[in-house]
Amino acid sequence: MTQAGTFRFTYFTDLYEETFAFYRDLLQWELSHDWDRGAYDKGAVFHIGKGSIEFLIRPEKTSDHHIGLNYRTPQGVFTGIQVWNIEELYETYKQRGVPFHHDLIDQPWGHRSFYVQEPNGLILGFYQEQF
Repeated sequence: MTQAGTFRFTYFTDLYEETFAFYRDLLQWELSHDWDRGAYDKGAVFHIGKGSIEFLIRPEKTSDHHIGLNYRTPQGVFTGIQVWNIEELYETYKQRGVPFHHDLIDQPWGHRSFYVQEPNGLILGFYQEQF
């Protein structure tokens, strides 16, 4: 059996400062660490639950790209983040002015959920199981 660490969703952004402010100031997620080692070696890791979201500044030149990485903006993906206080979190995010993609809803599969959109278009889904 393989031991698993935490899950980390990682992507590149051209909107580094806006993205950093979104996770730090609006969502107020825990900053694990960030770094700035030069023009195109900059990133941050924010924790939520047992996972993390990491974003890196996108290098302008393809000569600065590393083999095996995808430098495109994420599309067609979203996150699912389980919480135990969905109503309270929804109201908190509403008061902070977090941009919602969809308001609080009861899903037919038994989740109560809402979705927010971060600066790069990534949809963050928050849900609480109702069963």
